[in-house]
Amino acid sequence: MVIAGRVDYIDRDKTRARLKDETGVIEIEAKEDETNNKLSFGLSDLIECSGQVENGHFIATAFRLLSPSLCPAPDSINPDILKLRAQVLQYTRRFFDERDFLSVDTPTFMTTPDLTPALASFETPYRNDTGHTQPFYLQTSPEHYMKRLVAAGCERIYQICRFYRNGERYDTHHPEFTGLEWYEAYADYHQVMKTTEEYMSSLAVALNQEMRILYQDNAIDLSPPWPRQTVREIMLAYTKIDLNKCQAVDTFFDQATRLGYEVRNDDSWDDLFHRIFFQAVEPELPSDRPIFLTEYPAQLPSLARYVPDDERYVERFELYIGGLELANAFTELTDPAEQRRRFEADRKLKQDVEGYDGGIDEALLAALDYGMPPTGGIALGLDRLIMLFADTPIIDPVIPFRNF
Repeated sequence: MVIAGRVDYIDRDKTRARLKDETGVIEIEAKEDETNNKLSFGLSDLIECSGQVENGHFIATAFRLLSPSLCPAPDSINPDILKLRAQVLQYTRRFFDERDFLSVDTPTFMTTPDLTPALASFETPYRNDTGHTQPFYLQTSPEHYMKRLVAAGCERIYQICRFYRNGERYDTHHPEFTGLEWYEAYADYHQVMKTTEEYMSSLAVALNQEMRILYQDNAIDLSPPWPRQTVREIMLAYTKIDLNKCQAVDTFFDQATRLGYEVRNDDSWDDLFHRIFFQAVEPELPSDRPIFLTEYPAQLPSLARYVPDDERYVERFELYIGGLELANAFTELTDPAEQRRRFEADRKLKQDVEGYDGGIDEALLAALDYGMPPTGGIALGLDRLIMLFADTPIIDPVIPFRNF
């Protein structure tokens, strides 16, 4: 019998050692009459052993050095989390394939950046064969391309891909991360909520055999339906701020100041909203149940349509589980004139703040001009989802080689 693996233990007398590979570990022992009862390899070497198993030990009669280990391991990789990651990705594809969603693969580069004020795109120069150079941008999400596919007749699509967001690096976020997006024509964000519940609760059953997970010592029940609460309701409950009464930035500043929240002279409406939300609302969200926060203020940039009969809010939800924001979803905006107006407003802000002098995504606007059916769409962070099932409070362990 021949076995191979990496040496992860050698006893002081160099007569016994332990060999490991991805399947497990095995004790090895040198047979005295054939190997002089001494092991000649070093810790972490990769070796091959010939011999046989006796009483749970591998009695080696010959050794061959496959590759010496010349330094400590440069990377810390957790094989169990890698396997969990593979299981999540495999199940995700199966879930959407079985529901007749088409798996799509769209470009990573875009010719215009994400104009959302809070996001920064990675920029790289593209040089064609004539020497002409133009800026290309890594996608912050595949949203624009996927909406063009919906307009072209691909009515149920999903994609697992890399997202890139410059300047975003903290415990639960990395500038390069893996996300899932899906779009369903003739659906709205209520249908997207139902699909999200079904996807995540069934994933829990596939991984854990039950609709419960334990995250950071909190048992979380994923059984649908999940609680839903509007952003206005939750802001009123935890901050006493009534968003209906502070649509203008000056009235929002007045309310926030009166209630003791920090207000800065250079704050925009959404700067102030997010500071108060992150400080006063996020820590109070339920720890034992997922929650959908719905109907976001229209002042916040998005590609979502207005709530019928109330243009102060848009049909958008964010999903929180265990304190993690996992998903952002819309009933998609399909009105090309309104979309152009929002793009132009965002471009002006980019110009004023960052000096951006480029264009807007005319290809998406052309698709909307052609006609895009009513559609529900979502972006879900798969790395954060894996954090939940791996029970880790930071993102680094679930993404290999994330040392920047």
